[in-house]
Amino acid sequence: MNRGWRQYAGIYASALMACSIAMPSFASSALALTEAAQRPALAELAQSPYWRSLLRDENPRSGNYSSAVSFDGFFLSPNGSNNALAELEATANEFAKAITPSVTTSSAVDTASACRYPGRHAWLSQQRPDLAAQWPKADCPELNTWLTGLDANQVTLVFASDYLNNPSSMFGHTLMRIDAASQSDDTRLLSYAINYSAQTNTNNGLEFAIKGLTGGYPGAYSLLPYYEKVKEYNDWESRDLWEYELALTPTEVRQMLLVFWDWRGISSPYYFLSRNCSYELLGLIEMARPGLDLQSQFPVAVIPTDTVRAVLKEKNLLKRVTWRAASGTQLQASLARNDSATNAAAKRLSQDAKADFSSLAPVQRARALEVAYDDLYTRHVNHKAGDVAPLQLRSLLTQRAALDVPNQRIEAQRPAHDPSQGHGTARVSVGAGYDDKAYALLAFRPAYHDWLDSTAGYRAGARIDFLSGSLRADDDGLHIEQFTVVGIDSLAPINALSSPLSWSVRFGVDRRLSDEHIARADRQRHSATTFEGGGGIGWGVGNALCYSQSHSRLQGGSALSDGWEVSTGLRSGCTGGVIADSGRELRWLVDVKNLYAYPAKRVDHELRSGLQWSYERNQAIEFSLNREWRADALSTISLQWHRYF
Repeated sequence: MNRGWRQYAGIYASALMACSIAMPSFASSALALTEAAQRPALAELAQSPYWRSLLRDENPRSGNYSSAVSFDGFFLSPNGSNNALAELEATANEFAKAITPSVTTSSAVDTASACRYPGRHAWLSQQRPDLAAQWPKADCPELNTWLTGLDANQVTLVFASDYLNNPSSMFGHTLMRIDAASQSDDTRLLSYAINYSAQTNTNNGLEFAIKGLTGGYPGAYSLLPYYEKVKEYNDWESRDLWEYELALTPTEVRQMLLVFWDWRGISSPYYFLSRNCSYELLGLIEMARPGLDLQSQFPVAVIPTDTVRAVLKEKNLLKRVTWRAASGTQLQASLARNDSATNAAAKRLSQDAKADFSSLAPVQRARALEVAYDDLYTRHVNHKAGDVAPLQLRSLLTQRAALDVPNQRIEAQRPAHDPSQGHGTARVSVGAGYDDKAYALLAFRPAYHDWLDSTAGYRAGARIDFLSGSLRADDDGLHIEQFTVVGIDSLAPINALSSPLSWSVRFGVDRRLSDEHIARADRQRHSATTFEGGGGIGWGVGNALCYSQSHSRLQGGSALSDGWEVSTGLRSGCTGGVIADSGRELRWLVDVKNLYAYPAKRVDHELRSGLQWSYERNQAIEFSLNREWRADALSTISLQWHRYF
């Protein structure tokens, strides 16, 4: 019995040992099968918005895939532009191929697909580590050298204020600064910046506008030294820069740069109003942090300030905001500080560095020399100072160095509100009014800003009206009261050094009185197509901006005796406002036109006046009183509620 029991016990122990060895192996296999079952299939990944965005899909969250890239070299599959799954399968197959030496390069890995598409490689490795484990390793020396040189640690979204002299920048411009880990605030100019822009090759303004609106230009990413963009925007165009430092992690910044590497050298149609610089940069930010949904918020039109607001609305995405004043802004601050004698001397010195200013005190002379230098330098970089400018600049520096007076330049005061804190760029309005009869009014303005709107976050003196219109309902039915294709006013106040041009232009449809005297009971206003504009000077009076311009207008329509009319004369007015402690603003406007009309041979007069109370950031009440004098006269009063968004 004992022997039998010992034999049975030995067999039982052997069985237990066998089980103890086999069970972990079985458990590992089961776990592996479970993990494999949980991994997304390529067909599922191909429908991922992130993958479709990597392929530059215009609507990555829609049911249909279509890449905006027309360059075949971007795709690894012949059907990659319209079949996301085929491109994903081709990409995975390329990553799995053995790396073979190239006859044209010294390193085998320079031509590896993993080096050409590091953004795709990093994402697919995260989604399918089982596949990535089988891929050969590529060192990518060119890519690694590029990444090491950038030393990227964080990203800053930069907004350049509107520039009305360039149609593509009339609403502002955005770019992305790549900040190195070794840099500080004092050395940010040494950073690089990612820019997206239209690749234009013409100076023809009409061609520029048509192609820009219809996608006739290719758009592409580029990487430039940040100081070059600062010089262009701050110095040449005198545009303030707002820098929004984003709270992206170094890992997220790296992924964004890898995707940028994927996208370098390719182009897609550029549309000034939709697929523009700001829209494309939103796509790059989405690549940094999967799950962000920014581009889909702009299905129709894209305005740079709105994209800044969209980014900043994301929770914990903003670290801080800084402001870089334009050279013109800094110069204006110095002029406002100086006395009239100092500014007069600065003007003489900027024209002739040898001008006499010995009657001034040392501090005044130092300030005059600094202002003269800054003004002359600005004109020099804009090619408006002549060939002697370098010698004049050197002379001004020599004279300034001879004065034992500390630096007198002052920092311009940062605006109380940055562009992201301004009112929405679109506006809808409802109201009522009276002229010869009572009427109701409904208006819509897609963009952008009017002189009566709150100035918080907007440039003083700029007015941009784009594709706005209003409908009027009265006893006679429903009418188009006004429609503006584009209307721009740019007020640049004169200063002690220069008298910049203030100008305006507008194209649209207006309702106006007839050329002929009609009995009051039968008097009606008729539609007239209008093209008008002019130029002159502007000046500051306290908190107000005033202007006086020559003004001309061409109109056509049934309200005119001959079907057309040309008018020319004077336009003048003032606009200003008062900001309450709470940030609410009361603004006013008086605008007068006195125009001689031909062939009617009559002087017409027009008055537009308004008072607007912006009681919230995106809500305002406007009261207006307008009057026109032609063969007849008519006054109009109205009260409107504005809602911005």
